[in-house]
Amino acid sequence: MTVDYAQRIEAPVLELRLGILLLPDFTLLALTGFLEALRIAGDEFDLSRNLYCRWDIMAPDNRQIRSSCGLTVLPTARLQPPENFDYIVVVGGKLQSHERTDDAIIDYIRAAAAGPVPLIGACTGSFMLARAGAMEGRRACVHQFHVAEFQSEFPDIMVESDRLFTIDGPRLTCPGGASAFDLAIHLIQRHCGRDRALKTVSLLLFDEARASNHPQARVALDLSAPVRDPMVRRALLIMQQNMGNPLTIHSIAETIGTNVRQLTRAFHAQLTMSPAQTYRQIRLERALWLIEHTIKSMSEIAYECGFADASHFSRTFREVFDASPSDVRADLRSRTAEPLPVAGSFMSQHSPN
Repeated sequence: MTVDYAQRIEAPVLELRLGILLLPDFTLLALTGFLEALRIAGDEFDLSRNLYCRWDIMAPDNRQIRSSCGLTVLPTARLQPPENFDYIVVVGGKLQSHERTDDAIIDYIRAAAAGPVPLIGACTGSFMLARAGAMEGRRACVHQFHVAEFQSEFPDIMVESDRLFTIDGPRLTCPGGASAFDLAIHLIQRHCGRDRALKTVSLLLFDEARASNHPQARVALDLSAPVRDPMVRRALLIMQQNMGNPLTIHSIAETIGTNVRQLTRAFHAQLTMSPAQTYRQIRLERALWLIEHTIKSMSEIAYECGFADASHFSRTFREVFDASPSDVRADLRSRTAEPLPVAGSFMSQHSPN
């Protein structure tokens, strides 16, 4: 006998509706993290009907919106009154593309911020919320690679990079990537119930719904021997969050309730390096990423990664990577097909999981 699933659902009540704004070169995963979760939570039996959860991808016109990977998305609606939604989601991506944001979208964000509807900044959407004046007095959760940029542009806004997402009143922010899914699951559980949230997690093959304070950082040992020592994990998080103004190893040890001798012993056991050597390596890996992915000057990169000056930075960089920062950037620019490979990269070979 064929089961008519539609007849099994009586008078569905719309429980969650999102209005989504996509910035130029937005990251696709941040968008799909929300949409896939809402798609599954929005129906019974995985039929993908928008019975309980709905969304509109809004834009000032019906032109395609290009993602950072090149795929394009068509808006489903023009800009609508914010009160039509439970949340307005701003999905960002490449920071250098923000300047191409339509003025109508910026005006819309400002108008929405003045009302009662909560705003969500996904990926670099938090930057746009801050630029629109919507984050005053609020905390923002950003990707660890964007902490220095956010702090430099918005020194009065408290930034967090040690968690998956932050909820501060009517402002919700996440660093993008998989964390957008975690934030979506939180919203689904809040508005649609725990059972619908668990169903979504299960169908998308996630082990669990991760809490907002689940650590964002991904620094540690070789994948074959992950860091298990919680003291070392906490120290690594502190190091990542303080690259521009490096802390002393003594202050790090004091913060996590130990002493330098015990911390050094733990680092050698887990990473075969001292805390100071590890800290320097993390800062250099950050510098290498900035060289490859930004147009910042070497002096700016040196300052952002906690080196006294460009000369000191260049000498230290050459000791580790056997090439000067300028040589790395020049080599990268001369290549057209692939980015410069990084042999023996500490960040790429180490994970705290």
